[in-house]
Amino acid sequence: MTDPSGRRWVDEDDVMLLDALHVNPRASFEQLGAALGVSAVTAGRRWRRLAEAGQAWVSSAPGPRMPLVGALFEAECAPGRVAGAAAALAALPQVFSVHLVSGTRDLYALVAAGDSRTLSGLVLDRMPAVPGLIRVRTSVTTEVFSGRHWRLGAISAAQAGAVRAQEPEDQEQAPDRVPDRFDRELFLALQDDGRAAYRTLAERLGKSEQAVKRRMSALLRSGQLTFRTDFVRPQGGWPVQVALWLQVPDEQLELVGRQLGEWPQTRVCLAVVGKANLFVTLQLHGLHALDGVLRRMRGSWPQVRIAEREVVLRSVKSWGRMLDEDGYATSVIPVDIWAPV
Repeated sequence: MTDPSGRRWVDEDDVMLLDALHVNPRASFEQLGAALGVSAVTAGRRWRRLAEAGQAWVSSAPGPRMPLVGALFEAECAPGRVAGAAAALAALPQVFSVHLVSGTRDLYALVAAGDSRTLSGLVLDRMPAVPGLIRVRTSVTTEVFSGRHWRLGAISAAQAGAVRAQEPEDQEQAPDRVPDRFDRELFLALQDDGRAAYRTLAERLGKSEQAVKRRMSALLRSGQLTFRTDFVRPQGGWPVQVALWLQVPDEQLELVGRQLGEWPQTRVCLAVVGKANLFVTLQLHGLHALDGVLRRMRGSWPQVRIAEREVVLRSVKSWGRMLDEDGYATSVIPVDIWAPV
């Protein structure tokens, strides 16, 4: 099966491979093949075809203990200026996602920076100055409840266990550390290809393979590095994305955020400072599925109010990947939270 532009769509075996890579983005082809009942060669061939076509990719992401600050940036644009404004925002390395939406705003962007001063410079000076914006609003993120680990539900629990990476036993005891130049360079190299071999990374960074392996292990162990798998979501059966702005009683915010973050439809769930204090994006099989999710939400937390809801019409950038109109990755602008403003 092909899409309107003639590109081959993913099939059921591809979806199983992608689901396994959601469990462990750096699983070896031997692990993947054994779990899925195919050879390592077949698993590798399938992955390379998906990656080369821009249908799937793996990249580095900040772990839960990476020191950073974030924000949700929303904007209304002058008529005819939305595409240009979105492209300009997407070019900023700290802007990791940009989406065009229906409703009262034209777009929203998710931003991350290494410190509050850099974040302030971005959302107060750099981003509002983008040509074409006529009104902006910023909500600072206070906590991230989800967004890294997402499943397609295509493989069994036993298959997932066969590829799952072993959690570092001493993660909680690892001391806090400020990322140094080596950490940053490794993180950015893994933005391009989160499955890159140690040898490839060593050649790019001018380090030994052992040094790269030790440093990656240290970052994983300290909770400052993780990995995420992404793909052309409509081809996996999830063509619709909806953004919700929720008003949650303060005393329930953490509970609601953590529980909602575990729902299979939830892609992003952020606590923010603003009139709406919880921002959520849902990935759905169709727009008709939204009613069921909202009914479940109201039944679970009657005091939560849905302040705004909008449909994502087009994703321009998703965690550093520039996307075309069909959601295929066309290029990479590495997410660099340490870049100067």
